[in-house]
Amino acid sequence: MKTHRTVIAASLAAAFFVPPAWAADEVQSVVVTAQSRKQLVQDVPMTMQVVTAKDIESVGAKDLADLNGYIPGLTVDAIEPTQPSFGIRGVQAADFGIATDSPVGIYVDGVYTGKTGGALMNFIDVQRIEVVKGPQGTLFGRNSAAGAIAITTNEPGKEVDANAHVKLGKFGRANADVMLNFPITDTFATRIVVVRSGSEGWADNTATGKKSGGDKDWATRVSLRKDFDAAKLVLSLEHENMEQYGRPAFGVVKNPALPLGGYRGVYDAAYTANFVNPFDVPLANDQQGSEGRMFDGATLRFEAPVAGMTFNSTTAYRRFKTHNLTDNDGTDRPTLHLTTQDAKRAHSFQQEFKLSGKTDQLDWIGGLSFYHNNEHQDAGAYVTTGTLDTLSQFAGGDPNFAMLFGGLAAAGLPGISPSSVFSWDETHYSDVRTKSASIYGDTIWHLTPQTNATVGLRYTKDKKQMTWYVPGRVSPQLDDFLNRFGPLAGLNAASFPSNVIFDTAARLVAKPVTREKDWTDWSPRLVLDHKLTKDTLLFTSISRGYQAGGFNIFTPPNPASATRTGQDPSFEPEKMTNFEAGTKIVLPALRATLNASLFAYKFKNLQDVQLYSVGTIPTYNVISSDQKAHGLDVDGRIRLSPRVTLFGGFEYINQTYTRYQRLDAAGHVTLDLGGQPVGTPRLTAMAGINMNWETANGRASVNFQGTHATAERCNSDTADLSCLSTAKLKTGTAMSKYDLRLAWDSPSSRYGVALIVNNVFDQRYIQTLGGQTEQYGAPYANITPPRAIGVEFRASM
Repeated sequence: MKTHRTVIAASLAAAFFVPPAWAADEVQSVVVTAQSRKQLVQDVPMTMQVVTAKDIESVGAKDLADLNGYIPGLTVDAIEPTQPSFGIRGVQAADFGIATDSPVGIYVDGVYTGKTGGALMNFIDVQRIEVVKGPQGTLFGRNSAAGAIAITTNEPGKEVDANAHVKLGKFGRANADVMLNFPITDTFATRIVVVRSGSEGWADNTATGKKSGGDKDWATRVSLRKDFDAAKLVLSLEHENMEQYGRPAFGVVKNPALPLGGYRGVYDAAYTANFVNPFDVPLANDQQGSEGRMFDGATLRFEAPVAGMTFNSTTAYRRFKTHNLTDNDGTDRPTLHLTTQDAKRAHSFQQEFKLSGKTDQLDWIGGLSFYHNNEHQDAGAYVTTGTLDTLSQFAGGDPNFAMLFGGLAAAGLPGISPSSVFSWDETHYSDVRTKSASIYGDTIWHLTPQTNATVGLRYTKDKKQMTWYVPGRVSPQLDDFLNRFGPLAGLNAASFPSNVIFDTAARLVAKPVTREKDWTDWSPRLVLDHKLTKDTLLFTSISRGYQAGGFNIFTPPNPASATRTGQDPSFEPEKMTNFEAGTKIVLPALRATLNASLFAYKFKNLQDVQLYSVGTIPTYNVISSDQKAHGLDVDGRIRLSPRVTLFGGFEYINQTYTRYQRLDAAGHVTLDLGGQPVGTPRLTAMAGINMNWETANGRASVNFQGTHATAERCNSDTADLSCLSTAKLKTGTAMSKYDLRLAWDSPSSRYGVALIVNNVFDQRYIQTLGGQTEQYGAPYANITPPRAIGVEFRASM
C-alpha cells in the first residue's frame, strides 16, 4: 500500500514536468546545436525542448501538427497543411498571404523553410527536433522573433543499415516508410528514405458522397556523404507529393430561414440559439475541394578545419507548387455557395557561411547568410449570383439578381426562375520578390570555470518587391445572358460591377502595380550562466528578435496615386524583446531532470491578417498590434526504475494587447483591444508514463501521455463566436487529448509490433468557429477528428 501511494505521489509530481526528450532514458546526454555548437541539452542556457525519433514514434506523428500540445507553448495549426500557422508563447499570426512572414522560424538541417508550401512537411528520417522558445534573431536569423524549430535529419553512416515501418488503421489509414543506409567505399556512403502516408478520411460528405478529412502524400530523400580526412561533404535531395481532398467545413446554420432572417450584424442569444452542434449533423459541402503540394529541395553542406578553426557552408535550393481549393460556406445551399482557391508557387536560394573556433577563454562563431525567394500567389473566390444576393452587396441591400430573374420569368422568358443562378469568379494575383542578407557573431566568454557570458549580434537587411494584379470577374454565362436578355429589363452586362469580392479591380484591371521597400535591423543577445554545482545551471538572458516587414496583398495601392508612396500598403517589421531567468537541474540519485524558466516579453508590430468590414464589404486587412506577456515554463522527468519513467510539464502565460485598433474607411477607430487578452490559454500542459517489461521472449512497452489546455481567453472582438455557449454547442473550452502506444519488440529489437491509439477517449472539440461567411451570419466550424486506432509493424537489420 505504501508503494502504491509512492507511485501515485510521484505521478502527480511528474504531472508538472515536460520532457526535453520524452522517451529517452538519459535525457541529459542528448546533444543539441541550438547555439550553433554541439552541446548537451542540460548545458544550454536557454529554454528549449527536444523531441527525439523515439518520441515521434511514441505518438505516431507524421509531421509537426501531430505533436501539437506535447510541447507546451508551441501551437501548430495545420487544418490546411499548405497554409500552416505556428506559434510559440502565444505569438502566432493567422495569414495565408505571401507578403507576410511567420514569427516562428522553421529550419531543416539549417535551411529556412518559410511559412507556406515548405513549412509543414512529412517527417523523413528525423534524428531530433529542437524547439527553442523566445527570440532567436542572433543565431537563427530572419523571422525567428518568437522562437525557432530546428529539425535535424540523419546523415549517411559508415555501416550497412535498413529499417521499415508499416502502419494500418481506422479510416483506411496506410502508412509506410523504408530506410536504406549503405557505404559505397570507406569514405563514401548513401542513405535513401521513402515515406508514404494516407487515409480515406473520417467525415462523410453527404453533398458529394465522398469522404473528407483524409490525407495522402509520399516523400523521399536521397543523401550522399563524402569524407575527406577531417572534412565532410553532405548532399541531400528530397521530393514530396501531396494530393488530398480539401478540409471539411461543418456549417452550424441549418435552418433554411437563416441567415436571411434573424442576423442583424450581432451574434446575440436569439440568433445563436438556432445554431446546431456540428458533431450532431452530417457534413454537407457542395465543394469537395482539393489540396496538394509538389516540393523539391537540394541541400549541400560542407564542413572542414581551417587553421585551427572550423568552416561550415550550407547551400540550399527549394521550389514548390501548392493548391488549396476549399468549401468556405460549410453548406450545400446554392444561395450561400462560396469556394476559395489559394495556389502558390515559389523557388528560393539560400547560402550560409560559418566560421567557429575555441580557445581556453572564448568559444566563438561568426557567419554570413543570404536568402532569395520569389513567390507567386493566386487567390480566387468563386460564388454564384445567388450568393451575391444573400450577401446583399448590390442596390442598397436588395436582392438584385433574384428580382431580375423573377422579372424576366414573369415576362415569359423560358428556363428562368427567381431561383436561377450563374457563376461569378474573381481572382487576385500577386508576386513577391524577397532578398535578405545578414552578418552575425556570437561569443561565449568563460569568465571563470563555472561562469560564462555570451554576447551575440546580427545585422540584417531585407528587401521586398510586391506586385498586385486584380483583373475583372469571370462570368461568361451571366454576361452572355445579360447581353441577350438584359435589355428586356433595361440592363446590360457592363452595368454590373467588374468585381465585388476583390473590389479593387476598378483601379487595377488595366495593369499590375508594384511597390518595394527595405528594412534593416540589429538583433542582440546577452546571456549569463553559472554552474552552481556540476548538476545545476543558473542562467539569465535578454534578447531581441526581428521579422521583416511586408505588404498587405489584399489592399493594393492605387496606381493613379501621384507618388509611389501614396496609399502605402506596407507595414513595419516585428520586433520582440524578451527577458528570461531559469535553471536546469540534473538529479543523478533520482535519475531525474528539472528545468524551469521565468520569462517576460514585449512584442511590437505583430503581423496578422483578418477579414472584416472597412467599407461596404468585408476584406482581408493586415492588423499590426503590440503585445506583452509574462509566464513560467517548467519541464522535467524522473526515472522511478529501469522499467518506469514519468514525464510531463506546463507553460503558464498571461498575454495581453498593449495596442490593437481597427479603423473604418474614414480612419475612425471601430475596435480597440488595448489591455484585453490576446486569446492564448493561461495554461498548457502535458504528462505521461513510459513502462517496459520482459515478456513472450521479448520486451513489451507502454507509452501513455496526454495534453491539456485551459479555456481560450476571449476579448470583445472574439467573444461572440470564440467563447460561445448555447444549449447545443460550446467553443473556446478547455481541451484535452490522450495517446497510447502498446508495443512488443523481439529480443534483438530487429522486429516488433505496436498498437497505436490517438485520442484514446474520443474527446472532440470545435477548433474554430468563423470563416469567410462569418460576416453574414453563416459561420462554419472546424472540428477535431475522432479516435484513430492503428497497428504498426517494423523490421530492421
